Amino acid sequence: MRDRQQLAKWIMTFVLVTQAILGFILDWSPNHLLSPEWHAHARFHGALLLFLLTGVSGTGLWLLWRKSKEPEVALKVAALISFSFWTPFFYVTYLLPSATLWAGQPGTVPHIAGWVFYPNVAVAALFLVMTGAAWRLARTRA
Repeated sequence: MRDRQQLAKWIMTFVLVTQAILGFILDWSPNHLLSPEWHAHARFHGALLLFLLTGVSGTGLWLLWRKSKEPEVALKVAALISFSFWTPFFYVTYLLPSATLWAGQPGTVPHIAGWVFYPNVAVAALFLVMTGAAWRLARTRA
């Protein structure tokens, strides 16, 4: 059981660190926050989201690795942080139809085998699968 929880902690550590770092690498860019096409207030909210994600990811990391009599609580919080950030990729455009998943040039949405492919949704799915796997590993009884 202990080995499973350690593996779950390491998976969640990877997810939390990677989501915080990738957020800045990918979003602090000319096609996102630095785009002149974005409204100034939209850039403000985008930057707020990046800093919030980094802060809550750091909090999740601290909870995961601090000494605790309830390590399962830390893993739940870390997983909930990841779930709360990544699941909206699958429903935000239904709640806000004027929003788009694609940040590239209009009319250049990537396709794979004739199907629309959003790389950010693929990343979201990967992180959700990893988060679900970590959660399940930590909950599985030996």
